[in-house]
Amino acid sequence: MPFLAHIRRFQRAEDGTALLIFALALFIVIGGIAFTLDMSRFLAVKSRLAIASEMAAVAAAKNLRFLEAAEVQQLAIETVQANFRNVNLLGYAGETPPPPVVLVTPDLASGEVTVSAQAAVTTTLLRALYFFDDVTVAAAVTARQDRPEAEIALVIEASDAFAASGALTEVTSAARDVIAALEAGTATGEAISWALVPFGNALVNVAPHKEWVTPGLWPLSLPPDIPGTTAWTGDLAEDRWCVAPRAGASGEEATPPAGAPFPLILTLDSEIDAATGLPHFTNVTTADCRAEPILSLGAAAAVSAELGLLGGNGDAAYGRAMLWAERLLSPLWQGIWTADPAHPAAYDAADISKVVLLIAGSAATDTTENARLASVCTRMKGNGITIYVIDYLAPEPAATVFAACATTAGHYFRVSDAASLRNAAFSIAKFLTVVRFPG
Repeated sequence: MPFLAHIRRFQRAEDGTALLIFALALFIVIGGIAFTLDMSRFLAVKSRLAIASEMAAVAAAKNLRFLEAAEVQQLAIETVQANFRNVNLLGYAGETPPPPVVLVTPDLASGEVTVSAQAAVTTTLLRALYFFDDVTVAAAVTARQDRPEAEIALVIEASDAFAASGALTEVTSAARDVIAALEAGTATGEAISWALVPFGNALVNVAPHKEWVTPGLWPLSLPPDIPGTTAWTGDLAEDRWCVAPRAGASGEEATPPAGAPFPLILTLDSEIDAATGLPHFTNVTTADCRAEPILSLGAAAAVSAELGLLGGNGDAAYGRAMLWAERLLSPLWQGIWTADPAHPAAYDAADISKVVLLIAGSAATDTTENARLASVCTRMKGNGITIYVIDYLAPEPAATVFAACATTAGHYFRVSDAASLRNAAFSIAKFLTVVRFPG
């Protein structure tokens, strides 16, 4: 009976109940605080890991077609680690947490790169309370290399001196590499429109635009309108002929030809064919008029093909050449180069950027070319045109003028050989490449 009495008294007793409840509540509160503190750390680390993965995906996608696959992977891994290295929320003071595990999956066909990263986060209070030691956080980001929506004018020196030095061959190869690299990107909007200004002296081949020349100068009395034969096939407008610079302000600006036509450079010769007794006409235009015409905005294939055919001709009139680049991109010339009313686009078109790439390496014999180049570059930059310049060992004062022409110091590249030229060309292509996040 005494034992049963003790049991009954224990059941009725309330002494110590509050202490027991307090102990249980304290355990729950401390556990909740531990969970909250560690959870905030987990979320902070996950956010930092996501940012590092995003930066790595952008870097890898931008370089996808410019580096080998192993180099792209290494770049992404180093980018994640560099941007995650300073996270100080991973564990106790003095601990050295392991670097994040990074998986890089590039896909050249789609232009996409996926970067997946995992990092182990050591718990603090949860570890002290013997719940668990580590939590793994993860992030995955996919980025895609896209073509820019742009109008790009290539202004390429093709002077006699540049060709004789071998530089022209290297430059045209680098320019074609830029085209190929940018065209390889995924097209999500309007395609890139390419234009080409090959330049030597001040005379410019603008075939077939005979409507631009001073009225009355274009020859009309030619076969088949009169009896006789010609050394050229098809329309004379498609053959080799040039225009000279206009006089006055229109010769220094982007004024359309309707209000200020161009002087014609075209010389024809004729002699009687002994076999037929009819006149035979030959185009004997001065050799200062180059065979390759300016190519207006259009598909990459035509520009790439003409780059492969460029030969040396004349001096380095780079100021005149940049004037023609301005005319290629100026909305004042809409419907003049071609019947396409959309190109050249307006300067303030939100979805189309305008870019000029000037590659040259000679000093102009005509010293007024330096002031002309400075003037037109200033005007183009004021209209939002981005200008890149590759200076292939140009002497002074041309080198200084070229550097000032570029949009910023970062848009100017001084190169000394084929390898540095190629690196500069690929750097520009990477600058122009657009990276987007699909989905």
